[in-house]
Amino acid sequence: MDTASMLEVYRRDRRRLLGFLLSAGGGGGRALDLSRIDLDAVSADYALECVAAGAQFDASEATRRYFDERRYPIMIGSPSGNSYFLLSRPQPSDSPPKEAAPSIGPHAPPPLANSTSAAESRDFFRDAINTSGIGYVTKDDNLADIPPQQVKKVDILSLGLPRLSTELSDDDIRETAYEVLLASLFVSGKMHFSEEKREKKRKFLKGLRTKTEGSNSSPQVEDGYAHILDLIRVQMEISESMDALTKRALRCINLKMVNGQLDVPRISLQLLSSVGKLDFPTERLRVQWQKRQANVLEELLLSSTSLEYDMSETLRIVLSKLKDTEDWVVSVPEGRVEVLTIIERYNTKLSALTKKFDLEDETYHWTHNYHFNFRLYEKLLCSVFDILEDGELVEEADEILETAKLTWPILGITEKLHGIFYAWVLFQKFAQTGEILLLKHASLQIKKLLLHHDIGEIELYTNSFVCSEDACGGDRALSLVDSALLKINVSCRRQLENYHAHFSKKNYLIFEDTLNLALLLVKTPIEDGCEEDIMLNESPEGSTSESKLVHLLIVRSIHAAYKQALISSDGRSETEFKHPLTILANELKLVAEKECTVFSPILTKYYPEAQRVALIFLHMLYGKQLELFLERTDHLENSKEILAASNNFELFIAQKLYSVYGAAGSSFSNYLKPYMIGRFSSPLILQWLHARHENVLEWTKRTIGIEDWTPLSAHEKQATSVVEVFRIVEETVDQFFNASLPLDIVHLRSLLIGITSSLQVYLLHMENQQVSGSTLLPSAPVLTRYSESMNPFAKRKLIEPTVPEEKVATKLNNLTVPKLCVKLNTLQFIRDQLDVIEESIKQSWTSVLSAVRLLDYLACIASGKAISENLSSSDESVDELFTLFDDVRMAAVNITDTILNFIGTRTVFWDMRDSLLFSLYRDSVEGARMQIFIPTIDQVLDQVCDLIVDVLRDQVVLRIFQACMDSFGFYWMEAHPVHFWRQMWT
Repeated sequence: MDTASMLEVYRRDRRRLLGFLLSAGGGGGRALDLSRIDLDAVSADYALECVAAGAQFDASEATRRYFDERRYPIMIGSPSGNSYFLLSRPQPSDSPPKEAAPSIGPHAPPPLANSTSAAESRDFFRDAINTSGIGYVTKDDNLADIPPQQVKKVDILSLGLPRLSTELSDDDIRETAYEVLLASLFVSGKMHFSEEKREKKRKFLKGLRTKTEGSNSSPQVEDGYAHILDLIRVQMEISESMDALTKRALRCINLKMVNGQLDVPRISLQLLSSVGKLDFPTERLRVQWQKRQANVLEELLLSSTSLEYDMSETLRIVLSKLKDTEDWVVSVPEGRVEVLTIIERYNTKLSALTKKFDLEDETYHWTHNYHFNFRLYEKLLCSVFDILEDGELVEEADEILETAKLTWPILGITEKLHGIFYAWVLFQKFAQTGEILLLKHASLQIKKLLLHHDIGEIELYTNSFVCSEDACGGDRALSLVDSALLKINVSCRRQLENYHAHFSKKNYLIFEDTLNLALLLVKTPIEDGCEEDIMLNESPEGSTSESKLVHLLIVRSIHAAYKQALISSDGRSETEFKHPLTILANELKLVAEKECTVFSPILTKYYPEAQRVALIFLHMLYGKQLELFLERTDHLENSKEILAASNNFELFIAQKLYSVYGAAGSSFSNYLKPYMIGRFSSPLILQWLHARHENVLEWTKRTIGIEDWTPLSAHEKQATSVVEVFRIVEETVDQFFNASLPLDIVHLRSLLIGITSSLQVYLLHMENQQVSGSTLLPSAPVLTRYSESMNPFAKRKLIEPTVPEEKVATKLNNLTVPKLCVKLNTLQFIRDQLDVIEESIKQSWTSVLSAVRLLDYLACIASGKAISENLSSSDESVDELFTLFDDVRMAAVNITDTILNFIGTRTVFWDMRDSLLFSLYRDSVEGARMQIFIPTIDQVLDQVCDLIVDVLRDQVVLRIFQACMDSFGFYWMEAHPVHFWRQMWT
């Protein structure tokens, strides 16, 4: 239900409740006649006080209190005191605030002792808001905090007709309009009464007939009008009893016609002369009905400037008698007839005056009381809206319109006036409900209206009606048609000039239809109160009026969205602990994205440069704020977040411009001024990389120093320390590329050098932990073979182990086979992860190059230069940088070979020295065969295969076998070569 309908429902409920209270206890113990009291003008507080105290109700005091209360805001009682609701913000209905509201001036909060820089930045941002002419309380932003749906309800359209001089309510206009419609049906012959045949009664019984029996006839309506008339009655909320009463009273309306003409005063006079007191179910209903008829006559006759002073005074006295409903009832019929006769005489005198346009069927009231006639016709046209489905047209809308046309001779409506009124009520209902079908119908009616042209006197007559332009902020007087079109145009423009706030992806169809309607009315003159001193305010030369309008709508809507984002970011910065410029860049990025996805596809149909203008304007607006910040900031160490957000916003603008317009130039490109973020961020990135490398290097030394070379898990067989090192390296890489700042090859080289340095320190530590394999080889035994240089009678000695130095022994304790396997796994993990990091960096660098190309593209179109194909570093120079990783790979391979050579020697010559080497000469030659030692070797291999990764398993097993063969052959070859080869092949 729309606002007007809800208001009428509230008024009826208020009257019923006051009537119940006053009839129950408002008379101070005596009966109270409510028929003479206008309950709409009674103070509810005064009525409650009378009922509570049992005092006598005084109607004059109640009326005085009612009008006094209207001068102040609505008050209610609450535990915390008196609360009031502001008329400008009707939606809040919660309890009043417990604390005083903060001041809403552009003043920063008092800075804390340790937040000097934050306070300075906030002061700067408030100054920036004021510099751009955007305050917290401005004329343009008085509805900024009200949702668009509420704005539509607050801004109820008004046609600007002259005001009524009497107290006729909306219900009075509606009921009078229905009476005019019934009169037009009788006059046109669409409805008439047929007298039913009745049994004749004796003459002496004639006086006993009741009023109902005397009027035992029913109205007959032509086929096709009965259903429509009943539907109109329901739509206009007319009761069946009042409908029947009015039809009976108007059955002889033809007798009131003069020269075939009928007007509204004659209809009221006919009703007053034909309706009696007993025709109403209640006295109160009769009083309201009679007051309405008196107000209608006063509005149409007494306010006329054509009457002489004596005539006006006489008419005022007569109408006062008619308004005195109690005296009117008790007065003799001759007195009532005399009053109505005097009024009719004056109306006839007015109707006899010279017609202004000499049109067919023209009456005096066509031109002198058009403000009342047009209100009646508006109410008739509103019956096309379904009262049960808000914003929906009834199926019989066309038939209702045809029926309403029957009132044209009475109300002075022409085809053009009908078109503008119907378009007006459709658009007014759309403004209240947001139903797109109503907007489409209104646009169709306006198209027909613009194509319609009256001729001669009809055109002059149509253009003679004057409406006020108060709602538009001016004091001009326009014709009715121009005023309606102007206010429809103003309403559309008001939403389109801030379409980011009023429309979204869900209702983009309404946005398109609203834009079409505004373009349809583009030639309608409008007062342009916008005084923006901004660039891009003028569209290109040679543009059509439609494209100029679209250009202006884009600029103003973007500026409005920017103002809202600017104020919002300043408020959010305190709760989110971010600089307002950072939040502003993110907000404007969302605005730009919404512009490109929702609005630009529609706007570019009428203005190809629409998206370019919006993006460049957004870029320019934010650039002004960023420039002010950079000029006032001496230390940029804490500005990385601002520069990153600004860079992201600029990249988004460049990407959207390139994707739509490519290398095509435009005059608007002259307004582009690249932010040059790289000039400010490059030193900051190098400083950050240097500090980060020191942290990574320190962390690497710490984690390798406490490494005990145990596998991370059964599935992850590398050391824990290397995982931590690569975790912090990957974190550094991610932060480097996620900083959203412009990067170049110098930054990439610094990053790679830092990674390489950390890994080389790690590998150097592993290399320093190794010992030479020669320290594990025992001395050769005393040989049994004869030699001249040896004593043949020397006793054969067993192999004696050599004892390594203390430092070497300590290292050997940390070079067990399981730990060596973990080291080998770690070295392989380093090589694998290095490949992964290299590939990740290359992929991320590709995105960096794309961003560099976009920034160069933006700089080229801003300067008007040709866009170069090779705007970034070549792939060869980048590949040369990654040769730094080759040094790390080579070092890992060398250490791997060293450990592989050492692990076999360690296993055989150190771990198996008791079971293999020291038992060679303890038994016979047959006891030293290789088969005897295979079980021991299998145990060692099982342990190694469980610890080593699959990639290195074969190499480790091969080195152990080689060490076994070396150990076996070392001694037997020294003893006797023939025996050695015999052992090998037997």
